[in-house]
Amino acid sequence: MTEPMPDAPTILAERYRLGELLGRGGMGAVRLARDETLERDVAIKEIDQPPGEEGGAAARRTLREARAAARLSHPNVVQVYDVLQLDGRTWIVMEYVPSRSLKQVITEDGPLDPGRAGRLGLALLDALRAAHRNGVEHRDVKPANVLLADDGRVLLTDFGIAAMDDDSVISRSDVVVGSPQFMAPERARLGVSGPEADLWSLGATLYAAVEGHSPYERSSTMATLTALATEDPEPPVHAGPLRRALDGLLRKDPKKRIGIEEAERLIRIAIADLGEDTGAVTVPVPEEPHIPVQRTAPLPSEVPDDDVPRRRLAPRLLAAVVTVAMLTAGGVAWAMNRPDGDPAAQPTPTPATSAPATATSAPQANPPAGQTPANTAPTSAASSAAPSSAAPAPSKPPPSAAGRPALPASGWEEYKDSTGYSVYVPVGWTHRQEGTIDYFRGDGKVLGIDQTNKPKSNPVADWRSQSDYRVSRGDFPNYDEVKIASVKYFEKAADWEFTFTRGGTRQHVNNRGVVVSSRKAYGFYWQTKDSEWDAARKDLQLIFDSFVPKK
Repeated sequence: MTEPMPDAPTILAERYRLGELLGRGGMGAVRLARDETLERDVAIKEIDQPPGEEGGAAARRTLREARAAARLSHPNVVQVYDVLQLDGRTWIVMEYVPSRSLKQVITEDGPLDPGRAGRLGLALLDALRAAHRNGVEHRDVKPANVLLADDGRVLLTDFGIAAMDDDSVISRSDVVVGSPQFMAPERARLGVSGPEADLWSLGATLYAAVEGHSPYERSSTMATLTALATEDPEPPVHAGPLRRALDGLLRKDPKKRIGIEEAERLIRIAIADLGEDTGAVTVPVPEEPHIPVQRTAPLPSEVPDDDVPRRRLAPRLLAAVVTVAMLTAGGVAWAMNRPDGDPAAQPTPTPATSAPATATSAPQANPPAGQTPANTAPTSAASSAAPSSAAPAPSKPPPSAAGRPALPASGWEEYKDSTGYSVYVPVGWTHRQEGTIDYFRGDGKVLGIDQTNKPKSNPVADWRSQSDYRVSRGDFPNYDEVKIASVKYFEKAADWEFTFTRGGTRQHVNNRGVVVSSRKAYGFYWQTKDSEWDAARKDLQLIFDSFVPKK
């Protein structure tokens, strides 16, 4: 597609003014656009013509697929507004959602904890329930097609390859589209689909959310298809009580795979077992400190994701590839439907200690489980030693809004949150709200602030429970505790300070759980490189001293 000149944006159908390129996925380019008639921002995707497919047939198929997607009106589905066919090209006009994809979140911040992944799963189940009731299959559920909106919503997008169950016209020109790592076994083996295939892909997506990789991630397409045909998925390590739902969704035999209602039941049980509620303070650990580019949010399939050069495969060709893969694997394809291959029947491992949320304790400002990859490079003996510096000195009783430290003359600004709290933050740091959490990032450092209206009673006990649970799971490689201790701050507070290694770099963290009243508590998460901890201490102290909670 030709790039529009900045001084002369392209206008489609005398209505949609094309703007910046937001990304390109396996099916086409996505642009931000302005609907001049309704005066609103939209996203417009130009659909690529599949290789070897006649243009008229491709256009008719796209129209059918767009009609399928337009039939859905659900808060967890990106809405399709319009379809245009101009000069032999097809464009789909969609709702613009400021967001990050789940794939981006996993890549940039690390895997999700089981509770957050479970809540995300419930939203996606609602989206699939609405789609299947309308006779629409998604056929490409994967992290790149799950949007975590800036307003807190979870949306399933890119129904551009969806199909209606009453659309019997689709025949030879139809293609099996999807990413092999998230494709149901029956689609890969036989080229057949159905609602059950969407649920398998959902299970693979939630598996990736907590583990950081898909259940059949391999070094090549052939290796992925071989594993999909001949192996059971590797048991998840960080899923906790969510594993029962994952095992049920990832059953190879679609007849034995759990349905939407059972998946929802198991996920709700898992969330309850974790003791979580919507008021819990859970500040996630980013994959590593970084300064994200300030930009408008991505849209459907903004990157090629885990798609591969063989992404579009006709059913017979794909089946042939899988057959070759099974023969290459030595004739063990019986594992596809082996009678004893029911992973859901296997026991779910339990953590060595009770989940942290079960403690009657302070708000949980801890990062969620599963944020640290298991193959993080080990630290040297020197760097694994206890750091020479301690956490910021215990704060004096917090200032009132009038008695807080003066705002520095340069380098700092006051941030006033819509929920009522205010705090000083460094100028130039990026701010992003993810759920209930405010993130500020810059200079290789991360500040997270979360809050809850359901305080618990003992901050020290909470952090001790958190640390035992998280360390036993291996969430912080080369973990070295500095301290867990109460501090004088508001009504009651405690710090959990520790170091660990990520990506070969020693990181230094201080979590502070703070009860400010019987109905309000906050969690602060602060992370720097260990080598920069001493120099950054004064910044964290200013943040603590300048913080004024909601009155």
